[in-house]
Amino acid sequence: MKDLLKLLESLIGREATVDGIHCEVIEILEAGPRVVVGQMDGEHVIQPDQHGEPHRRVLQTFTLPVLNDEATDIHPVIMTMAGEPLSRQIREALLEQHRLP
Repeated sequence: MKDLLKLLESLIGREATVDGIHCEVIEILEAGPRVVVGQMDGEHVIQPDQHGEPHRRVLQTFTLPVLNDEATDIHPVIMTMAGEPLSRQIREALLEQHRLP
């Protein structure tokens, strides 16, 4: 798991435009693991605090699973942000952990 997390952490700071949204990897969550992608520009959304109360306006974030919906490969957004060499390394780490068929 540490190898996979290390590979995913190398994504932090990478930017890409996906479906017309310019975004950047801002965090890796160990649970899942998951990749947090933040929108770089666009309209702000209201961010609630821990109690669900409106707190402040921020750019939107998305939390993506490492695997696609069918669990057959890397999530396409993550693949785009990683590029081919890193995607291949992530895929190999997932195969070693028996997460891919």
